[in-house]
Amino acid sequence: MLSGYASTMTAIVALPVLETPSLLLREIRSRDVAQLSAFMTQPRYQRHIAHRLRDEAAVADFVRRQVAVQGDRRRQIFHLAAEEKLSGDVVGEGFIITHGAGDYEVGWGVHPAMWSMGLGSEIGRALLAIGFEHLKAKSVWCKIMVPNGASLTVARRIGMGEQGSQAEYPVGQGRFERVAIYRMTDSGYFDLPY
Repeated sequence: MLSGYASTMTAIVALPVLETPSLLLREIRSRDVAQLSAFMTQPRYQRHIAHRLRDEAAVADFVRRQVAVQGDRRRQIFHLAAEEKLSGDVVGEGFIITHGAGDYEVGWGVHPAMWSMGLGSEIGRALLAIGFEHLKAKSVWCKIMVPNGASLTVARRIGMGEQGSQAEYPVGQGRFERVAIYRMTDSGYFDLPY
């Protein structure tokens, strides 16, 4: 668990690098464009996500915008790269969005070549740790498109509880999907077994 970090959102300039058994979760860097593009533009990866990046130029623009705000204390979205410790390759990503009053949304993704290896759970657990221990969240939640069985399993595996679902949820680019909402409170997080 993390300790000793700033307790208010306005004091956050950078997130810590968080180590999991297989990954280092860190803020996105400019040099990550090619490795992020290798999976973020794949149709298999995009199938269950709202924000679809069509090509490497779109990924480069996305990365440029995220890196540009990393030192801004007012930012509300944190995008992270999941770097495999053995190879140094970026094999996944995650995000944390503040909705105010200690309420944070998280999401994760893994390179399709690395599916079914437990990396989604590692990213999810790391996002919870950052949310609760670094950002001092009161509640962390995620929305998952119901056909995405793998992410539904990850949410349950990392201890989040289903809070219901919403049909015809707008997921971007004129698309609507049924989504399930999973949530964890700070008391639930700090009661988790190690």
